[in-house]
Amino acid sequence: MINKRKVFFVLLLIALTIGMVTTGCGNSVTPPLEEPLEDGEEAPDQPADTDEEKAVLYFANNEADKLVKEKREIIASKEEMKKAILEELIKGPQDPGLQRTIPEDVKVLGVTVKEGIASADFSQEIRSSHWGGSTGEILTVYSIVNTLGDLSDVEQVRFLIEGQEIETLLGHMDLSGAVHPDWGLVQ
Repeated sequence: MINKRKVFFVLLLIALTIGMVTTGCGNSVTPPLEEPLEDGEEAPDQPADTDEEKAVLYFANNEADKLVKEKREIIASKEEMKKAILEELIKGPQDPGLQRTIPEDVKVLGVTVKEGIASADFSQEIRSSHWGGSTGEILTVYSIVNTLGDLSDVEQVRFLIEGQEIETLLGHMDLSGAVHPDWGLVQ
């Protein structure tokens, strides 16, 4: 014999379950409507489209004969990321056991990449403020080339000063074409 009370509770439970499923199982919150802007009023500024990149920068070791990796987190827009990475390189190393490779008064005027070749444009101080020497020039060039070459879309680097192509930085290296990274210089 079927217990009428049990059937009633089962049917009541089924009815309640169906009711909750069809109504969304609870409170629904409707977001407030945005107030329309008054005439002449501008929309609030949106945060800039920025990325965070874990870049590998290359600085000179204490003997100034090899390059050593130093990792940094760089925050910049996608369009300015490569420029921001070079600006970090110019700031110099955080590790006191490493040495800068680029004079601190150098400005990065721009970096563009086309078909794997990065064109890095620097202010004239990269030449006029440089401490000189063939090893100094090599470490400067390859700290830049290896830093940019560590990025997935850069295979070679071309050097510009004030928008003009150069044949050499200080007279010791041929920079008339694009330069490949030299991973053999890395300690």
